[in-house]
Amino acid sequence: MSFRMIASDFAIDLGTSNILVYKKGEGLIASEPCFLLLDENNTKVLAIGEEAKAMLGKTHEKIHIVRPISNGVITDFNLTEALLNYFFKKVNGGFSFLQPRVVICVPSSITDIQARAVEDAALHAGSRDVILVDQTLAAAYGMDLSPDEPRGIFMLNLGAGISEASVVSLNGIISTKSIDKAGDYIDDEIVEFFRNKLGLEIGKNTAENVKKNLVSLKVSDKNNTMKVDGRDLETAMPKTVEVKSKDLVECVMPFANDICELIYEVLEKIPPEISSDVKKDGIFLTGGLTGLKGLSEYISDRTGLRVNISEDPLTDAIKGAGIILDNPDRFVKYRK
Repeated sequence: MSFRMIASDFAIDLGTSNILVYKKGEGLIASEPCFLLLDENNTKVLAIGEEAKAMLGKTHEKIHIVRPISNGVITDFNLTEALLNYFFKKVNGGFSFLQPRVVICVPSSITDIQARAVEDAALHAGSRDVILVDQTLAAAYGMDLSPDEPRGIFMLNLGAGISEASVVSLNGIISTKSIDKAGDYIDDEIVEFFRNKLGLEIGKNTAENVKKNLVSLKVSDKNNTMKVDGRDLETAMPKTVEVKSKDLVECVMPFANDICELIYEVLEKIPPEISSDVKKDGIFLTGGLTGLKGLSEYISDRTGLRVNISEDPLTDAIKGAGIILDNPDRFVKYRK
């Protein structure tokens, strides 16, 4: 076992689908799915992260796969602690006399009780100090914006379990609203489409692959096709079907409209001075679902606002958490 006097501080973006880790002095060091493989009694963790997700839909009855975080919120304290322990050891293997400070990204809509659960899980996993940061605020830092200045920034965070629209200024949330529809919701809609319209049973991993590679709101993509493997519901035999992008629009259009309504609701609650900032700068889109083809253009057309996307929306929040970890005074100066 290795020994050190002081453990390295780090930051975690604790997402519903993926967990990203930033280590002070090294940058992004880990990005893994938020999955655990458990035994039949839920008492032993058999695999975590990529290894567990690779088994999704392929397990027998004596083992099963779970996600301890739903819609950005801890649903199982013990499993989340086990997950955090796994990443704590990745960052600081061995023993340290002084435990690390940890910055953790959480949804803006998280309750005090839910925030306390995240903090307790991190303390039990081995941190000496925990700084909870709004995921949206962290993403604003990660996009090289200036949320610590007196200027309104409209952030739209589209993740796996939750979609959240927030306006930030002076390191605080001016207005925010979220819905429990995001990437997982679209995956479920795709699964239902194949079941009800094509008589094909597909798994979540397949649905996610279809979402990433075929689903599009762009008219120019309507005739794009993809072959999808699954199980025929009538014969129970393996079957392959070919589907077009235009056929899957119904899986995503209601969600796209809900996002536009979410934006309108937040815009209605902000002061006029902030509205002028949003009018000038537009909406800043972040999160894993940002890559859904045609979504940003659809939002821009519906709202009349420019939509800005960073080079890597998946890492905006963890980059911002790293900035806060390196300079916590910048983050807390308006929050004391």
